[in-house]
Amino acid sequence: MKLKDPTQEPEVIHTLKRLHRKLGRAQQQATHLTKDLLEKLIAICDDDLIGIRNKVLLQLGYETIRRRAELCAFEFCDIKHMPKARYAINLRSSKTDQYGEGKLLPISDTLVEIIYEWKRKANLEHGKILRGFFKGKSIRDKLNPSSINNILKQLQAKAQIDDIGELSGHSFRVGGAIDMLSNGIPLEHIILRGGWKSDTTAMRYLRNWQEDFWL
Repeated sequence: MKLKDPTQEPEVIHTLKRLHRKLGRAQQQATHLTKDLLEKLIAICDDDLIGIRNKVLLQLGYETIRRRAELCAFEFCDIKHMPKARYAINLRSSKTDQYGEGKLLPISDTLVEIIYEWKRKANLEHGKILRGFFKGKSIRDKLNPSSINNILKQLQAKAQIDDIGELSGHSFRVGGAIDMLSNGIPLEHIILRGGWKSDTTAMRYLRNWQEDFWL
């Protein structure tokens, strides 16, 4: 079944055109990793430990739209049970949280299930959620944020998706923000979720495509 392209929603097109006029054009920005692309990448992940870790990275990056270092800082104990059988993940600190006050980010049951599957199969009790691997495929105690770009490039190549530009860690932020806009989420909420300082900063992730791309 062909999925609907969220970037073609009238509200998204209108918002981006308005911001183009207000802010002007910028340099090349990250390729957006929207939900349809997320599903394609998850579908080609293997069922081994590396594949499950990759599923966690993809879903966690897309849902939280956080920076690479922030994704790598999440720990299993940061997953919180919320009222009405919902879940959240605790962001302890971020680039724009100078006082380390932290915030709770809502996450889906799907993400929680993948994280728990990863925890169980990797025989992990505590510590960082995202982990790297030694050459012998034993598990490291953390994932280097710089590795995220390479993981995404490898998954993109495996999925044979070569007509969208190169994915990077910023692709989560761009794609997640676009999908939130297309789903009618107010810009203020998107800014809070992504941890941007202002609407101007946030929209730098959304303004860099030519107007005829949206038509």
